[in-house]
Amino acid sequence: MESVATSVRGRSAGPSSDGNSRHAAPRGGSRRIGGLDGLRVIAILGIVLYHANPTWIPGGFFGVTVFFVITGYLFTLSVQREIARTGSLGYGRLVLKRAVRLWPTMLAVIGVTVILSALRAPYLLPKVQSDAIPALLFFENIFYIVRQVSYFAAAGAPSPLTHFWYLGVVMQFYIVWPLAVLLLSRLVPERLHACIAVCVLILASSVAMWVQFDPTADTARIYYGPDTRAAELLVGALLAIATGGRGLRLERLVPALRQRGVPVVAYDVIAALSLVVIVAMMFAFNGYSHFVYRGGILIAAILSALLVGCIARPNHTMIGRILGVPALAEVGKRGYALYLWHYPLLIILNPAASTTPLPWWGWVLEFALIAVLSELSYQFLEKAPAQPLPAVPAFVGLDKASSQRGVSHSRLTRGLLAQPLPRLVMEGVGVVAVLVLMLVPLNAETANTPQAMAAGQESALTAQAASLDSYDDSGTYFAGTAFDGAFSSINNVSYDVDAETGATDAKVILIGDSVPAGAINQFQTIFPNGYIDAVVGRQIYDGPEAYAQDVAAGHDGDVVVWSLGDNGVATEDQVKALIEAVDPGKRVYLVTARVPLALQDINNDLFKRVAEEYDNCEVIDWYAQSAGHDEYFWDDGTHLRPEGADAYVLMLRAAITGR
Repeated sequence: MESVATSVRGRSAGPSSDGNSRHAAPRGGSRRIGGLDGLRVIAILGIVLYHANPTWIPGGFFGVTVFFVITGYLFTLSVQREIARTGSLGYGRLVLKRAVRLWPTMLAVIGVTVILSALRAPYLLPKVQSDAIPALLFFENIFYIVRQVSYFAAAGAPSPLTHFWYLGVVMQFYIVWPLAVLLLSRLVPERLHACIAVCVLILASSVAMWVQFDPTADTARIYYGPDTRAAELLVGALLAIATGGRGLRLERLVPALRQRGVPVVAYDVIAALSLVVIVAMMFAFNGYSHFVYRGGILIAAILSALLVGCIARPNHTMIGRILGVPALAEVGKRGYALYLWHYPLLIILNPAASTTPLPWWGWVLEFALIAVLSELSYQFLEKAPAQPLPAVPAFVGLDKASSQRGVSHSRLTRGLLAQPLPRLVMEGVGVVAVLVLMLVPLNAETANTPQAMAAGQESALTAQAASLDSYDDSGTYFAGTAFDGAFSSINNVSYDVDAETGATDAKVILIGDSVPAGAINQFQTIFPNGYIDAVVGRQIYDGPEAYAQDVAAGHDGDVVVWSLGDNGVATEDQVKALIEAVDPGKRVYLVTARVPLALQDINNDLFKRVAEEYDNCEVIDWYAQSAGHDEYFWDDGTHLRPEGADAYVLMLRAAITGR
């Protein structure tokens, strides 16, 4: 994803006759591999479409795996070249060069994100403020692990800088891996032995992900972890060490093929199958699939390496030529810019509280804006020539020559000021934005923290309770709709509804999470004989135990409503456990979720499918009833404003009583 030149240069020490050659840098000359740029297009397309709407391509995040493999491959080749050329490693300059290459676009993205957030989504500013420094210093992934910020299951408006976690993992690899390559070249000079050592590291990383994966817990630790994501980068590094940048050669791996040779068509078949399976995985799996963390990511990385190895062959494969066509290659060169720009724009332009689907032309306009800003970023921040950095000291013992040269502050200042004007302006906007974020205090984001949300709901509920004293649903969203009459005929149960207060004598127990917790007062007004047990963060699998405790405490009802499904993806067994925890003679309702996460559609579809298997179970479709009503929700698009709490409870009454 980083704008690293997709080319191979260097000198080769030459392979030995038995295939166990010493570490070798790529052979001399320069050969740009356009097919890798085209492969970047497929990866970034999957990522962008996933972030735009996870239902389009639920496994689009596998595109990150493709980028990791390409990064590990190219960076390892670069380190090998340096070692082969100098016999050592200019470590300080190597790492700083990578950071300096990344920072300009990062600064510009943060600057524009601050401006757009202030204009269109001020509630996002505190998130940008907390994430900006960790992002720029390349430890946002660690920052998220410590704060337990989920990638797949965190309800609420996400930070527009969430995707910078990727750069944190990459930079941490840049810091550690050169030293490891240098150590391998000294201690394990034989290529075969070095490959075995890297395979051990890959296995350790993959096992760490497998062991730490807990289906009932959040995946933040393993998704952001530099140790658990290292396998993908190391698979690319393994390809570089094994092939020396010459591409995949099966005859080196299978001795029986050395005499007969391998036809080029075999590499086309391998490349085509690898590409097809990677794309299929993008459509077949999602971030909640157990397979993803129990080998799926590793398989995607291996397939990506096979694809890269075939594309990088001197005798280009057909797949390599197709991916290397000029149009695709040009788009691929902008992969880094597209990655950094697309996410904050999508988050800001598509508020979490929006309940109206964006029309097709709206998506076209948003994608066009992403393309324009990415192009400007590429032209002025990546492609435009920058003033070379002065020499920087390396670590002692790694590069004696550079360690004897100091850095002149005046030279560094002149180098920075000598950049092209558009580059200076775009970087300057980012610098100013970061300084403002550091110096200007911002209020806590009410809509996205449980404590602040609870406080806001409490004050709203106190004021709203009075408005329900004489509630009549005539003139409301629910009056006179087919929804009202449908449930009346389905339930075939007679409950009284007070014409003045709107209260019903239905004895209902509701077990829920933080969404119905925002409607406690309204529930108690409409269901005075009922009982509500709503807890922030409650998971679906916690439901049966909570219900059993409530029944043991004397709280029960003729009707049981399950309002869960906002905090994690459900399984069929978990949903069935909710229904079967209730006496079969009682009515059971499952309330669908509205939460701006991929789990929303997964859970809602599951609720409807499972409910059809039980005679005493129905679905109350909050997702459908709230469509087009942005005013129901706080900025996180999930929790209820007073208007939403009213609508939510009236929906329950209509479903249960038919009125």
